[in-house]
Formats: sequence, C-alpha cells, structure tokens
Amino acid sequence: MRKQTARVRGDGEKTREALIEAAGTLAAERGWSNVAAKDVCDMAGVNCASVNYWFGGRDELYQAVLSRIPDTIFSQELEIEMVQYENVEEALRYFFTHHLRSVTDKRSWPIRVWAREVTGTPSENILAFAKKVGVVRIQALQQFFADYLGLDDPQDPRVGAAFMTAMSAALIHLLVAPELRKIVIPGFLNEPEKMNELIVHQIMLGLAARRAEIEKEKAQGK
Repeated sequence: MRKQTARVRGDGEKTREALIEAAGTLAAERGWSNVAAKDVCDMAGVNCASVNYWFGGRDELYQAVLSRIPDTIFSQELEIEMVQYENVEEALRYFFTHHLRSVTDKRSWPIRVWAREVTGTPSENILAFAKKVGVVRIQALQQFFADYLGLDDPQDPRVGAAFMTAMSAALIHLLVAPELRKIVIPGFLNEPEKMNELIVHQIMLGLAARRAEIEKEKAQGK
C-alpha cells in the first residue's frame, strides 16, 4: 500500500508540474485572459478535470504560475553568479546578457508572463501575488543598480527610475513574437550574440549617463 501511495504522489507531482508548465507557456504566448482550463489540460495531456482537482481552480493554477516569476527574474543562483564579478558594471552586464539569451528558450516563460503583466493592465492575480509574496528578489536586484549608481538607498526614486528604464529595454525583446522578430530585427536570427551584445551595450550606456548625472548632482551638493 505504501508503494502505491508513493507512486500516486509521484504521479501527482508530475501532473501538477505539467499543468504549471502548460499554463505558463500558454499565458506567455496569449496572455492568461485568453487561456481556458481546457487549453491547459490539452497541452499537458491530462484529464480536463485536473485543474480543479490539483489546484482548486483556474485562478489558483495561475497563482502557481506566478510563483515561478521571482526566481526566474533573479534567482539566488543568478545573484551568486553576479557577486563573483569584480565590479557591479560587469555583474549587470551579465544579468542582461543572461536574460536576452533566454528570449528563445521556451523554459523562460515565467519572465515573459511577468513582462505581459507589467507592460499591460495587471491582472487581479498578479496584484494579489505581489501583496502576498512581495518583491524580495526584485529588491535584491535593485541593490545592484543602487551600487552602480553610487546611491546608498535602493529605494531612492533615482534607483527605481534607472531600474525601470533599463528593464524596459529587455522586456520589449521578451514580448516581441519570434516570427515578427525575424522580420523586423533579422539580426536576432543572423547574429543573435552580436545583437544581444549591442542591446546590453545600449542599456549600460543609459545607466552610465544616469550615474554621471548623479555624480554631478552630488558634486553640486544637490
């Protein structure tokens, strides 16, 4: 009996994971409002009642999808990689390069779901998730921006402005449909690494300009 129970639990975890992966992939492609529970079950290859059985409903399933976002954007593993660099500029370059390289990786659906939520009208799900879970990982990432800008307080409005500006450049590329990207920005298809390098360079130029402005403000006693 114990062996059978263990097998059932194992199968259950596989089913839950398959549903989360399917829901996340579809939400990244279409937006969650355009995804039905049946669509998720069909992609996951499970019974249509599985969403209610394993999660209690469609909204609860999406909460499980959203829970993957913080670690995808800035996991502890990624933070550890970044602190290995000699300076903050190199760490930030690595961060943006890491995410731009994942644009075509279907497993990176959590950050594309996040991109959809923050660039459009946020769903009640993401608002509830933000209130419940908070933005601990995002705050840890913003500390790198504060350090680069030479500001002590990561909650300084200037840090937030620089963070939003820099992240928006990456979000655009995450949201562009692959088919359209090949037509409008063929560099992604022909020379993806060079394209990523140029995008990161542009992002860092913007951050460097803001840092220079802040240094000038400090010198003038503002």
